[in-house]
Amino acid sequence: MICTKCGELMAQTDKNTFSGRVIREYTCHKCGHTDWEDDGVALWQVLHDAREKDETVAAERSTESGPNPQPDTAQPAEVAPATLRQRLLSLFSKNK
Repeated sequence: MICTKCGELMAQTDKNTFSGRVIREYTCHKCGHTDWEDDGVALWQVLHDAREKDETVAAERSTESGPNPQPDTAQPAEVAPATLRQRLLSLFSKNK
């Protein structure tokens, strides 16, 4: 940024994004003039808003589709023996 008082190049002294906007502060080393500029929406704010929008759309889709249209047809799982003795006995009994 160019100083409006003396025309020298100003140095950036601060950058804030906590408000959701990028605010840069500049200081002229020659005359001491300070100025700031607003560079627009901060990247984190854009990403945050996009995530919220995606979550809202996903919630709307899940309520529109209602309950799961396909019933769960999972096969019951076999229960594994708990002790080492039971596991060994099951191995020998399956081979017969």
